[in-house]
Amino acid sequence: MEGIIAFVMQHQIETILLVFGIILLAFVITHWQEVKFWWLNFTYNFPFIGKIAILSKDIEGFDENHKWFYSEERLCRDYYNFYEKVDKDSESFDEAKAYLHAAGELGRKPTPTFIWIMIFVLVIVEAFGFAYVLAGFTIPGASEATQQKGAIGVAAMLAILLVWLTHMTGQELHKNTLIKKIRRWYKNDNAGGSNWRDLKPDEKLITIDNTFDDEKSPNYIRMLNRLDVNDKVKATYTKTILTLLFIGIVAIGATFIRHQVLVQEIATSHESAINIFNDDSSPFGDTNDASDEDMKALFGDVENDNTGDELASLFGGDETKKSSSPAQSSNTSIEDETNQKGGDATFVILGLLFVFIQILGIFFGMHYDFAGRESKEAYECLKGFATKKAFLSYYEKAKTHIARVAQRQLQKLQHKMNIINDESGTDAETTAILRNNKNRTFKQYLTFEDK
Repeated sequence: MEGIIAFVMQHQIETILLVFGIILLAFVITHWQEVKFWWLNFTYNFPFIGKIAILSKDIEGFDENHKWFYSEERLCRDYYNFYEKVDKDSESFDEAKAYLHAAGELGRKPTPTFIWIMIFVLVIVEAFGFAYVLAGFTIPGASEATQQKGAIGVAAMLAILLVWLTHMTGQELHKNTLIKKIRRWYKNDNAGGSNWRDLKPDEKLITIDNTFDDEKSPNYIRMLNRLDVNDKVKATYTKTILTLLFIGIVAIGATFIRHQVLVQEIATSHESAINIFNDDSSPFGDTNDASDEDMKALFGDVENDNTGDELASLFGGDETKKSSSPAQSSNTSIEDETNQKGGDATFVILGLLFVFIQILGIFFGMHYDFAGRESKEAYECLKGFATKKAFLSYYEKAKTHIARVAQRQLQKLQHKMNIINDESGTDAETTAILRNNKNRTFKQYLTFEDK
């Protein structure tokens, strides 16, 4: 753990950028429509190369049918795509609620923002944990800095892939629970002798707009009409099996790599200790060896060796050497064995923690988001409102806001087109049409668009 913290501290800029990117991604996922509307306004208002600047140059294209310029229609159509999604009435409330109820998903919600942030925080921890393990193995032969950056990239990609797989697995398991419920209801209906048809969806496609067309069908058929299932109407576990295999491979592989890194560190520490010992025991290099040879040549090798042996045996020198060396070796081996066992146990715990995090991601996927074809759209229509009054009040404000923004952008475009027309000098008829734009408003556009 200390090594991972040190690794993160060493790459503070990468960590900050990754955290910021994860939070931004979580916000974009949960507020996608708001982000898209902001981007539309940004692209229209951007100076020189924005859509208003480009569309305003087209003062020749004119729709004789509606008596509008094509550039004006293009702007209104872009904003109408957002207006249409909030153009809801009391009937829309009833249809969305009925669709979710028939799909068995009334009360479910999409993954909240704080859940996505928590998931991605765990992804960051996983990514740096993997990066610390993979550093040195990703790009063999490269510099240490390059290896670490490569490890961060590979680890981030691996962690994000795991988030996607676990979320997809959770959704598959949720869908399987609905399929099992359909089969159980169908079996019970058949056992009671009231079954009158095969287990298959209706030929007519059921959407939110025509959700009441199958209200006379049994509940399990209505639920089946809103799911995409195979021809046998059976649960499938393809994504689950793939995800579990991938999680197992990553967990075992990461544990194995951690084990190898620990073995390498222990071996490296021994080599460093031996080198230090050799350097300290022979500070003068070959000078002492030469002096020993000279002394042996002067006094005689045999006598000198015998005298040394006698003195060593007298004071127990050999026994001291023989007894101290095995003891030191034994202590070292015990310490290495302890470090090895402790490290391996830690790695097993980290592997189990990794598996638990993936199970948590699967759990979130099971309890959030939807399996029905249009269940997500139905929920976004309801916006979590329990009463029809709150529902209508919200959408009335949303329609008014989009209509005002669209009208403001249309007026900017018309003003810009008049300026360009004055500078270029077109015919009198075009000039008159450009100036007489009181009937070309976004509100007026809605009248013939609805037709």
